[in-house]
Amino acid sequence: MFRNFCIRHPKSIMSLLLVAVCWLPNAHAETAKDQKTPEEISSLGYDSEYVSLNGLRFHYVHKGEGDIILFIHGYPFFGASWDKLLSHFSKDYHVVAPDNRGYNLSAKPKGVENYKIALLVEDVKALIEHLPKGKKVTLVGHDWGGALAWAVAQKHPKMIDKIVVINAPPFNVLLHMIVNNPEQKKSSAYMDRLKSPEMEKVYAKYGPEMLWRYGFDKGYANGHLNDRFKNAFFSAWSQPGAHTGAVNWYRANVPAVADINEDSYWPSKTARVTVPSLLIWTENERTFVPAMLDVIPKYVDDLSVTVIPGSGHSPFFDKPQDVIQAMEIFLKK
Repeated sequence: MFRNFCIRHPKSIMSLLLVAVCWLPNAHAETAKDQKTPEEISSLGYDSEYVSLNGLRFHYVHKGEGDIILFIHGYPFFGASWDKLLSHFSKDYHVVAPDNRGYNLSAKPKGVENYKIALLVEDVKALIEHLPKGKKVTLVGHDWGGALAWAVAQKHPKMIDKIVVINAPPFNVLLHMIVNNPEQKKSSAYMDRLKSPEMEKVYAKYGPEMLWRYGFDKGYANGHLNDRFKNAFFSAWSQPGAHTGAVNWYRANVPAVADINEDSYWPSKTARVTVPSLLIWTENERTFVPAMLDVIPKYVDDLSVTVIPGSGHSPFFDKPQDVIQAMEIFLKK
């Protein structure tokens, strides 16, 4: 009955749950046994901390000293997914990467209303305030984490030194494009299916293997991801409530197209980003249409753009050196 949700040609990591139901045999493949705790496994060797923010318990990993780079992950990742970038930049910076609200070891409050982007922005603000006082941070975000990073910069620009976003538009731009660009509307149609109760049932039956097989198996086979990361991924997505928490980001913030109105945009329909910004885009990005590259600059005052060839939605896995080089050039400006 779930085959109606299948996509024959998956285009991005963000559509994993939709294509996952196309593959039912062998869904319970064995993974390596590990006697470590979930915290030890999913932290990938980084220092691990818990902090209370806005009445909720959050987990984050960190390493290094100096100016702060705060990494915000997207779907379907977790804090230490930034491993290759954390490892590099921790040599010269204090890198921090939280598990977002609803993910891995962070709190997963019940109720879709608890995942509104206004609350997610306040999570990031509170974490910045928890970190060494008086320091602005550089925000780095990807996918949903990128949309959130843009939103934090729109709402709290005085807390941000610079912003780096990988393959994501500002939230208000995303809604604008879903409403006004037929290709983006089509590309974003998976979100409605992802939010459906049927997908919850499928995930409950087949679990993290679905996400892994259709989003990460190729990278694993090509050597871009190793067993250590695979174990961390399975641990993060085996946490009770992780799938529901992650999908609630979509449920809370992206209405059906017909229901998008002035109140849907946050912080407003015309909100701008005023801090120095770097947008890293990839040649084979499929979640967001190429026209995004024409629209995003209209909402950002000080924007640099780097396009990475030969990579898809998550270049920090298969093209980490290209991402690092673009970031280093930008950070030294």
